[in-house]
Parts: sequence; structure tokens; C-alpha cells
Amino acid sequence: MRREEPPSPPPSWEVVILVSQYLDPSTLATSSCVSKSWRTAMSSPNLWLPLCLSVYPSSSHLLSLSPPPSPRILFSLLNLASRRLPPPPPPSPLLSLSHLLFTLDVFIPNLTTPLLSTAIKGEDLEKEFHNVFHFDVDVSAAASTATVAEKEEDVRVVWMVMRKEWGGAFMMMEVKGKGREVGDTGLWFEEEVDGPKCCAAAAERGGMVAEVGLVFSGEERRVIKVSLGLMRRDGCRYVGLRDALLYLQSYLLP
Repeated sequence: MRREEPPSPPPSWEVVILVSQYLDPSTLATSSCVSKSWRTAMSSPNLWLPLCLSVYPSSSHLLSLSPPPSPRILFSLLNLASRRLPPPPPPSPLLSLSHLLFTLDVFIPNLTTPLLSTAIKGEDLEKEFHNVFHFDVDVSAAASTATVAEKEEDVRVVWMVMRKEWGGAFMMMEVKGKGREVGDTGLWFEEEVDGPKCCAAAAERGGMVAEVGLVFSGEERRVIKVSLGLMRRDGCRYVGLRDALLYLQSYLLP
């Protein structure tokens, strides 16, 4: 019967140190994961200092600083920096304003017809240059002749965004309440929108808020203009047009 030979003993400490002087940086880093004693041996400044100076000569100036960095850590840092890929360019939205339709309905109690009911073509909003998703629209021709009483408690606002050719619809806002008075001629409504379905709009940290403002004609309090916008909750800034379109296309495109 053949006897099994006992396993070979691990290499002596002296052999490990001797061999380590002939290893490349990648093998040194891998070998340091074998055990604690190997990590100590493979992390020696005597090994990494020549590598650091030969590959990155300018590191000599960094190593002369006080306190000096570890040659192993400095080599790893510089090596990763030299291999880092540039960040990908930001995605471009597949939708533009010209692909969209906006509908807005405003209801108040004791009125059989809406106070305001209008549809706005996105291309009409493109006629003016916009960096942010915020639009002021004249609706004096579409608004009812009815007026909004001060401190009205039950104003209902429904704002929808649709893709042309009936490719999809997204409810930006459906809210009921008294709104927020802005001066003597404005009534503003806000509602937090759902989080983005895609990572492209994930920049909207802290959440986003849909905003509808009703602007009245002085003492008559008849709606003559509306303000539509999408705001970042953190910082109370309007969302950029590109980011808003990316957000909407995550709901409107299949």
C-alpha cells in the first residue's frame, strides 16, 4: 500500500522575503492576501518604494512630505487613478417638449363646469428658450368667467402630461385644498410626485414636487394665467428641462 506523503511545509520566512523582491505589483498585492505574515512581508516599504519610484517618479516628492504616505498605499492610489475611466456623458432624453401635451383642469364647488379646462401643446412652450421645467401660460381665453373666492377650501387641480399619438399618460398632480396664497393675485398648489423609475433622473435627491400656480386678474380673481413647474424639494429650485424630460419619459415610454 502506497503511503501518502505528508504535505509540504510552508516556505520559510526568509524564502518568502527573498522571493517577494522579484514579484510584480499585481502578484505582490495578491500574495499579501495569503496570511497576516505574508501581508506584512508583501507590504514592506523596501518592496514598494522602488516600484513606486520607477513607475511614478514624481511620487518621490509625495514621499518626502510629512507624514510620508506608505509606498504601497501611494502606488495603489496612483495606479487606480491612472486606470480610472472618464465618467459617461449624461444621457440625452428621447422625448422633447414637442412630443408632449399638457392638460389642466381646475374645479371649485358649486360650479357645474370647470373653473379652468385647457390643453397645452408642448411645441408652443418650445417657442421660448427654457433651461428649467417651468412655464407661464396665458389661459385667459380658456378660463371660465367664474371667480375664485378668497380662502376657498375645496379647489381641485388635475394636471396631466400625455405623449402625442396617445402613447402614454402621467398624472403630475391631483390635489384638493385651499392652496397657498401668493400676494393678492395668486393661488399655488403643490404635490410631491413619485420617485423616478429610472436611474437617469435619480439626481433629484430629496424628492420632486409638481407645482401649479393660478394667477388672477386683480380684484375680479378670474384666472388669466397658469404657472406649471417641477421643483426639487432640496433647495427649492426648478428641475432642469433635460432632467424633467428624462423623468417623464420613464413613465411615458415603454
